[in-house]
Amino acid sequence: MKKTTLTTFGGAVAAVVASLCCIGPVLVAGIGIGSLGAFAVFENYRPYLIGATVLLLLGAFYLVYRKREVHCEDGTCKIQDAGKWNKFGVWSATFLAAIAIAFPYLGVAPSTSANVAVQGKAVVSLNVEGMDCKACAAGVEGSLASVRGVHKARVSFEKGEAVIEYDPVLVKPDAFVERVKENGFIAAIIEQKKGK
Repeated sequence: MKKTTLTTFGGAVAAVVASLCCIGPVLVAGIGIGSLGAFAVFENYRPYLIGATVLLLLGAFYLVYRKREVHCEDGTCKIQDAGKWNKFGVWSATFLAAIAIAFPYLGVAPSTSANVAVQGKAVVSLNVEGMDCKACAAGVEGSLASVRGVHKARVSFEKGEAVIEYDPVLVKPDAFVERVKENGFIAAIIEQKKGK
């Protein structure tokens, strides 16, 4: 493999890993499995991984855009630059890296629509601890919305709170606390309102 390809690929991979703390929960919630909090371990390494991304992409740009002298058999020299595919690859990796690094700030969230028709309505508020970014909140929200009997789930990263509208005949509030724990976070019931 060429040095250009390695540095380009390395930069893109480092960017994705740097944002795995926020991309992971959204992907996991999207396919409906738990352990969202497992991705939080990447948050501690995010600055280092972003630095590695920048360095690798700078190296790739240098290797692609530097002018190279090529000595021919007849003794003449000519200046040659990288091909268009190398340039396309570096710019594509840079675009991917920028999207991955900006992902926590894009507000991407999975659908939180209800999974069954709700007959009665009750509301419970949970305190949720351990979320690192809005993507964590979006993952928890999607996970809560998938619980049978939930009408609507809203999770606020800023407040560290989840508000769930549900059918009290189909599900009990303790199930929401357990679902949040399954996702790797800590939850406690703050307030409970019984509906009709």
